[in-house]
Formats: sequence, C-alpha cells, structure tokens
Amino acid sequence: MKEPTLQPDKDRQPLPAIVHEESEWFVLNKPVGWHSVAARVTDGAPTVEQWLGESFPAQGALTECGLVHRLDLSTSGCLLVARTAQMHQTLRDNFSAGFGGWSIEKKYLALATRGLQSRGEFSLCFAGRHKGSAKVTVSEVGHRNERGTCRWCVLRAGAGNIDSTDPRSFDLVEVEVVGPGRRHQIRAGFGSLGHPLAGDSLYRGTELATEWNENFAALHSWKLTITGIQVESPRPSWAQQTR
Repeated sequence: MKEPTLQPDKDRQPLPAIVHEESEWFVLNKPVGWHSVAARVTDGAPTVEQWLGESFPAQGALTECGLVHRLDLSTSGCLLVARTAQMHQTLRDNFSAGFGGWSIEKKYLALATRGLQSRGEFSLCFAGRHKGSAKVTVSEVGHRNERGTCRWCVLRAGAGNIDSTDPRSFDLVEVEVVGPGRRHQIRAGFGSLGHPLAGDSLYRGTELATEWNENFAALHSWKLTITGIQVESPRPSWAQQTR
C-alpha cells in the first residue's frame, strides 16, 4: 500500500497562541524558533516573554511576564503562564515538585531514532559542562538535584523502508517527565540511550529534511495537567499518526 503523504508546516514564524485559560493562569502554544526569555547571546529570535509584555500589559508586572517554566528555542507546545504573583510562585513550586503534592503532569511528543522498546523509563543525572557549553553531561550517578526521570511509550514505530530524513522513519514517542525537569533532559537522555531525537545535531541525531523543522530537535510539549485540568497543544505535522 502506498504511504500517505505528510504535509510539512508552511508558516515558519507563527505567533504564540492561547490554547486554554483559567482565572489565574493560561497555557500558550509556543512555536518553534522562539526563546522563552531573552538568551545570553542575541540571535535575532523573538521571545515569548517580550510578546507577553507587549500583548498583555498586566503581565509585565510579573517576573518573566508570568512564565512558569521555559522551553528550548527548538521545542514547541504548551507553555504555562500565571496571571498573578502568588499563582506564579505556586505554579513554579508545583511545576518543579518531586513526587509529593500536586505536581504538574508534563507529557511531550518526540521523534527518536527507531528501535526503542515499546515502553521504558530512565532516571539519570544531567549536569552542566564548562561555562558556555551548549550540551549537558549525562551519568547514572550524581547529585539528587541533577537527577531527572522520564517514562516513555512508542506511539508509532519507525519504518525502515523510507528515507532516513522522513519523520516516519523515526519512532514517535510520548514522553512523561516525572518530577523535576532538568535542562535537556529528554534530548540528552535519549541521546545517551543511543536513540537521539530527529534533527538534534547537538546530541548526534539524524537531520530531518529541512522542510520539516529546519534541523531543530523534534520535541513538542504536548500535554500539561494542572489540578486535574488537562491542556493539550496541537500536534506538529511530524507527529501525525500516519504511516
């Protein structure tokens, strides 16, 4: 049977958009190619923090305009924003909570080099390298404040009979970040397992064809669950459930 054709995203610089609102917080869909906050080195890319301040002036009174967490430049999807200073602190505390309290559930979609077990988990330590290094070091032992845990399940196994730069040649994986998140936890974690993310050249991932995501790591913040309210960000085109 002939494989259906996936259509790549056409708009290269969409704006953030609200996908869910509550009285004291809301969730944005962050596009690829946006920093969450200003980067150390100016690269010309827009920031969600500035966009929030310009679009919703009341947010300017809050730290980082109310952003509760951050996503990498290359990561799209759910970004949680508080409307008040008190809720900002409450959500930040719970976003980085351990295994007690009402820690916020965080699920991602990723394209990983094919061959993963259908379900799995890793608990590893993620430590910064020398100052200015873009990568993190992954090890099995380290300080508890460096430990990050992920569980995954494969939603669609990668196909071996198509071009290696096609999204369908990778495993489409749902990844849950359990407890506190660490910098590059999903990207570096899967890289250390020998299954780096598509397009993630930093961790030796195979490049995707440029029409898909301009060689960014294929990672999407898919779902957040806050006090029982589940918010979902639309899947990017590379994460469509097709063969």
